[in-house]
Amino acid sequence: MWKDFFYYSKSERRAVLLLLFLIGAMLALWMGYPYLCTDKVEEEEPSFEKLSLFLNQLDSIDGRRNRYPSSPKKVESVLSRFDPNTADSLSLLRLGLPAFAIRNLLKYRRAGGTFETPDALAKIYGLSKEKFNELRPYIRLEASERKEAAREKSAPLREKPINRPLERQFKYPAGVQVDANAADTAELKKIPGIGSFIARQIVDYRRRLGGFYKVEQLEELKWITPHMLRWLKVEEAPLQKIDINKAGLDRLRNHPYINFYQAKVITEHRKKRGPIKNPAQLSLYEEFTKEDLERLAPYFAFE
Repeated sequence: MWKDFFYYSKSERRAVLLLLFLIGAMLALWMGYPYLCTDKVEEEEPSFEKLSLFLNQLDSIDGRRNRYPSSPKKVESVLSRFDPNTADSLSLLRLGLPAFAIRNLLKYRRAGGTFETPDALAKIYGLSKEKFNELRPYIRLEASERKEAAREKSAPLREKPINRPLERQFKYPAGVQVDANAADTAELKKIPGIGSFIARQIVDYRRRLGGFYKVEQLEELKWITPHMLRWLKVEEAPLQKIDINKAGLDRLRNHPYINFYQAKVITEHRKKRGPIKNPAQLSLYEEFTKEDLERLAPYFAFE
């Protein structure tokens, strides 16, 4: 009876044998797979040829780096007209300004400062006198030009002058002296060697200073020569003084003898330590030298 359960036909026995064979083959492959796939790779010592090839590749890479350096090329200096109140850093760099001077100029503008005259640019820390003299003919203050154009436009129309032959300008003879604190441009032009441009520069510088207290101050204008000084003198006259405890930052730095950093020291001292009573208090700051305080003393008022 039980033999009926284990009886297989010939085709069934073949199927069972084939199945057992496949199972056995799969087990054999599974157990022997790690040994079949472990192809040992022998470590080769680097040969001289391979090392030379590697070094040559490094040299070629360095050569490409040298051909295309990462450091930027120096910008060639090209002089052209510019407005120091609006020029960006790249324009200033192309003019040949040092990077340190450019940072100080932009810092001054961010603080609210403006350049009202071309000579005001000379007070930027880091800008040499030689570089300023080179740039000065190219300075263009667009805001000032617009104001001047509006003023001329609003002025009443004048009759067209009649062309007449030019008369020779009268000049003072030797021995005559003109008071630099009182003379206007017409009188200054009578001095030999002084024309309209230099006369305007003297009057403008006198206005910005608040008056001259000695004739040697005129030598601070590069157009004045020792020959011209023989016709000039300085009479005692009241100077326009600056109230050092009330004047704002722009009022202070517009004086030719005070730069932006010195004006900043004065305003910060007033905020933190109170009114300034004498110039000796400013001598404690490195921004003021002894010479600075000596020439500023006649223009300071301590109220």
